[in-house]
Amino acid sequence: MNAKRITELTRGLTQIRGGAIYALFACAALALALYSCSEPPMQPQPTPLPPTPTTVVQPLYSATPTPQPQSARSQTTLLPTSSPVSATRAPQPAPPAIVAATPVPAAPTPQPTMEPTSTPTPTPTPTPTPNTAPRFVPRPDAVSLPEDISFTQISAGKVHTCGLQADGTALCWAGANISGSLNVPDGLTFRQISAGLNFTCGLRDDGAIACWGQNNSGQASPPDGIFDEIAAGRDHACALDDGALICWGSRFPDGAATIQEVPPLSAIQAGYGFTCGLTLDSDMACWHNHDLELAITPGPFTDIGIGLHHVCAIRVDGSALCDVGDRNHLPPPSTKFAQISGGWFHTCGITESSHIECWGSGVPGATGERLSAPEGEFTAISIGWRNTCALNPNGHAVCWQQPDNQPLYPPDQLAFADQLASTIQLSEAFGGIEFEQPTELFPLPDGRLAVVERKGLIAAYSDEPNAAPPKTMLDLTDETICCIEEEGMLGAALDPQFENFPFLYVYYNVVSAHVGEENMSGLAGRLARFRLDDGKAVRDSELTILEAPQIHRWHNGGVIRFGADGMLYLGIGDDGLLKKAQSLDALTGKIIRIDVRGATPEQPYRIPSDNPFVDNPEARHEIWAYGLRNPWRMDFAPDGRLFIADVGYQTQEEVSIAAAGANLGWPMCEGNSCKEGVEPDAAGLTLPIIAYGREDGCAIIGGVTAPRLNNGFVFGDLCNGRVWLLEEDAQEGWRTHTLAQSERNILSFGIGADGTIYVLTYKKPIMRLQFDGEE
Repeated sequence: MNAKRITELTRGLTQIRGGAIYALFACAALALALYSCSEPPMQPQPTPLPPTPTTVVQPLYSATPTPQPQSARSQTTLLPTSSPVSATRAPQPAPPAIVAATPVPAAPTPQPTMEPTSTPTPTPTPTPTPNTAPRFVPRPDAVSLPEDISFTQISAGKVHTCGLQADGTALCWAGANISGSLNVPDGLTFRQISAGLNFTCGLRDDGAIACWGQNNSGQASPPDGIFDEIAAGRDHACALDDGALICWGSRFPDGAATIQEVPPLSAIQAGYGFTCGLTLDSDMACWHNHDLELAITPGPFTDIGIGLHHVCAIRVDGSALCDVGDRNHLPPPSTKFAQISGGWFHTCGITESSHIECWGSGVPGATGERLSAPEGEFTAISIGWRNTCALNPNGHAVCWQQPDNQPLYPPDQLAFADQLASTIQLSEAFGGIEFEQPTELFPLPDGRLAVVERKGLIAAYSDEPNAAPPKTMLDLTDETICCIEEEGMLGAALDPQFENFPFLYVYYNVVSAHVGEENMSGLAGRLARFRLDDGKAVRDSELTILEAPQIHRWHNGGVIRFGADGMLYLGIGDDGLLKKAQSLDALTGKIIRIDVRGATPEQPYRIPSDNPFVDNPEARHEIWAYGLRNPWRMDFAPDGRLFIADVGYQTQEEVSIAAAGANLGWPMCEGNSCKEGVEPDAAGLTLPIIAYGREDGCAIIGGVTAPRLNNGFVFGDLCNGRVWLLEEDAQEGWRTHTLAQSERNILSFGIGADGTIYVLTYKKPIMRLQFDGEE
């Protein structure tokens, strides 16, 4: 077998799923889905919850799309080559008629005695200081290990890493304990350890194997016996028994099997769906779990490292030989290596001088480059997904993360996005219950999840098998205005000090007698507070905090979030009154920030003294940021930054980070596209961190920050059903990649107490993002 066949074996595992992009809805379909696609003359188009455009224009991007990678099977693979990361081992809108809305009078800022206890004046959330990009990027999900902990071996999985200490005990760490990947069995000692995707196996001192973590394919259920070496892959593992290769897990439904086609081996490594080893003659043998075929490359070799679709080996002279199916990822031609390890789309090796060299890229098909790595001398190295860990001569672990250089992919460039999606699946939550139009989901103190429905209903559900029936928390269906256009119950949140203040805050549309004579419709968005008793809202406890008058029935916003400062932040859309988004005398098109602690009917809220416009007599003092069209979901990151998904008009959708006093540009700018003569810097505008055009979707749907995904911002699009992750790379800036592709219209997102991400869809069951087949 030649090197080309090895490429075919390694690349053949992942079946790239086509990313179908749905055509824009017809008016009849839109009418079913919360909104109308008719547009009266000289009126702004209603943004569905969110919108569907009537005009398709040339899209604009904040980043240059990555070229589509060529098919690996259509290329001639020439050794040497190297690749990608590792595996498992180791418009100008028409001006509307301006109708003045009557704002709710701003409450004064005295400091009354709070109930039931006094609460100090909040400290404003500091504006984060940008970090200077280091030469290498420390892993954001890695815990800080005590300096006195040292290891003799180290092995990296997808997001977790395990090390073996001198006494044979194993220690695993990561930002999230996915599927129990950190739960090392008590009382066991090992002489070798190998981390797979979300599981780990250890070779005990007596030669028996113990595994822990994800076991959906039987990968954590090793066979009995005495073995010489082990290797954990994506969802399979292998061991050597006197040179014989024995594997279990995915593609081994009957349990462990001896691979008769493989000659006796002296060392092994397991990858995404294949296993490679060194023969007794030091040749490299690779066996594919799916094709059940063997490929051998003549050596001699001293070490091997395998990634997602590539294999690298070290010749006896120390040079690296890599086979990946393209020549864009070449190892350093004159560097001599002692060890090597492969990741999904990058490779690293320890040189003969004990330094680390890394190469490859975060994007398949991109030009190969030297990647950053920590300075110093090292004795061992292991790559997981994008994370890499190494041991220095003292045995201390150093972990870092390579950049993931991925822009939003146009419809025909989904290869890498789909590879990522293959590790995350969508599954139905709550036993497949169908929800009409869910708008919010959040965890409750008792472990259940609150689901907010647009018709005015909130109920508590358990996402467990054989769970008890849901329990109604609040029923305002008799009062909530829904669902001619975009009205309804649009947001809800618990008090951040719920144990002491059992309050539920909701934002819903009503016909109000308090919104002013000029508002002939009588519509308003009402922010209200209810007291919960035994998990159910006491209806007559409702306290109206604030009402935002509405002229139209669209662009409502409605998302409620509490910041770490204890303040309530509310996103309000522009109500179809474009210029109002720039008017500081109106609440429309704004993020407002108010203090609702100790609220009373006489003083339903206070204005924080550090709000950005408290000294401006012509401004509403509640305003925290402005220049928004329809902020459909926002969320705080742990560092205090507020991510806002703002629905576009005709050209672009956007995600922005809003700071106090920020002007996010609408309607002067839509995404990164501004009107002629508008200079964002000169006008003091805050442009979005990412924007995408109509080729990628029609209406952005935010969004939650996800602890299990390095606190990245997860968002989607109404029309194409795609779920994206937005994260920041210290060197490359903001990048996105596709997590999942739903065949349903996404309406919102939620997150559970355990970090599980839920995708709320239209007239279908709520979906959860399920990592690598976890239960």
